[in-house]
Amino acid sequence: MGKKLGLAVFIIVLGFVILTSGVSASKTVVNIAVPTDPDSFDPNRSVAAATAEIAFNIYEGLVKSTPSGGLEGALASHWEIDETQTKYIFHLREAYFHNGQRVTTTDVVNALNRARDPQIGQKASEYLQILEVKATDTTVTIILSQPYSPFIYELADMAVVVYPKDAAGLGNKPIGTGPYQFAEWRPNQFVKLTRFGEHWSGKQPYFEEVFFRIIPDDNSAVLSLKTGQIDIIPRLEPSLLHQVENDSNLIVHSSPMNLVQLLTVNNQHPPLDDVRVRQALALAINRDEIIVGAAWGHGDPIYSGISPAMSEFYHPNLSEVLAYDPEQARALLVEAGYTSLNLTLDLPAPYGLHVQTGEIIAEQLRQIGVNVRIRVIEWGTWLERVYSQRDYQLSVIGLTGKLDPHPILARYQSDSQRNFFNFNNQVYDALINQAVIAPSEERSVLYQQAQEIMTKEVAGIFIMDPSQLSITTKRINGWHSYPIYVIDVATLYSER
Repeated sequence: MGKKLGLAVFIIVLGFVILTSGVSASKTVVNIAVPTDPDSFDPNRSVAAATAEIAFNIYEGLVKSTPSGGLEGALASHWEIDETQTKYIFHLREAYFHNGQRVTTTDVVNALNRARDPQIGQKASEYLQILEVKATDTTVTIILSQPYSPFIYELADMAVVVYPKDAAGLGNKPIGTGPYQFAEWRPNQFVKLTRFGEHWSGKQPYFEEVFFRIIPDDNSAVLSLKTGQIDIIPRLEPSLLHQVENDSNLIVHSSPMNLVQLLTVNNQHPPLDDVRVRQALALAINRDEIIVGAAWGHGDPIYSGISPAMSEFYHPNLSEVLAYDPEQARALLVEAGYTSLNLTLDLPAPYGLHVQTGEIIAEQLRQIGVNVRIRVIEWGTWLERVYSQRDYQLSVIGLTGKLDPHPILARYQSDSQRNFFNFNNQVYDALINQAVIAPSEERSVLYQQAQEIMTKEVAGIFIMDPSQLSITTKRINGWHSYPIYVIDVATLYSER
């Protein structure tokens, strides 16, 4: 009797767990671990990479990235660029939003105009070159004020995805055209997507339901993976690789992340407004020690604001600029009038790699007489305090890669809304402005000159491009790593 009662209770509890988790047992389901909630699904409000990686499956723009870093048509079947390089004509394909409405050129024009409106779009400064957006029944024409080489790549960004003109409340109920549609968001638990049967491609993804499970603790994510509650960890902290690499039920995918991890320095916060102090901090940083200690050797050292993964544009000869030299660092501090310093380092809680990097950096800085107080803060607090308000001294973060170097380097321009480093150098500004209108063969030279300035003047202290370690269970096939921060669920399938 007791055993029967116990079994009955177990069945009831199990049923409750399944129901409350949002999973339908009869459907094909994939569970993906992510460390933090999205900030907002409104394309005009979101700034967090954690949102873009999920939204890639919900929203589409005129074009989208391929796994190799190229571009392909999304809502635009094809496009032309005129000889002046200022007129782009996009031909729309027949497509439908998740609410059943057909995509019109009016929807596209509205989305583009909102994205470039500084009163609305968080990234409006990236689209200042747009002079006019106009439409016919089947085409959208974008007129630029001058040639702008990165433009076509910037149209793959989440900021310029397309949604219904009359849509409201996109922040927590996004409506797009992607292969998956939004179903539910339970903060601190999961974001649920369901397969969209009317995608313009005519193809249906294998999985009917997708759960992005919010698991801030990396060890908990690994345990969930090993017990079958999670199928994928898109970005595993390197310190936990030993827990999964010899498990025959798991597959490790390693690839360049095209991410810039850096010690961000608030250039306008005393005493960091003194370039000698910033240079002293840079001289105290031992990248090799950090890569081994925080990334377990899985990363490449970097010395400027873009990753070596962008080999065409990356400056290869900056490793000796402000190379590790603690003695010179102490001398520079004395020259600036400091025998000791007290600084605060804010670290984003959900990102173990950045927290561990910050802890090692704090110890390295102590060796030159800089006492570092560490504050580990929640992600929402980090976004508000560090990114939006720029109310900080030091932090460690990873800036996600792009398909073109311009949006990466333009964020350090003095007038950029994303310049939370408060870096201000007029020569640097001019080089970035010149590069976007230069012929393609000249862009690399100009961007390398800009990188020299950002390194010497210490816009930030660039640490590494960590390897992307993606872990999937053996049943998952079709995983693709991208050079940008996305998770492509539509390519995934299971053999059982």
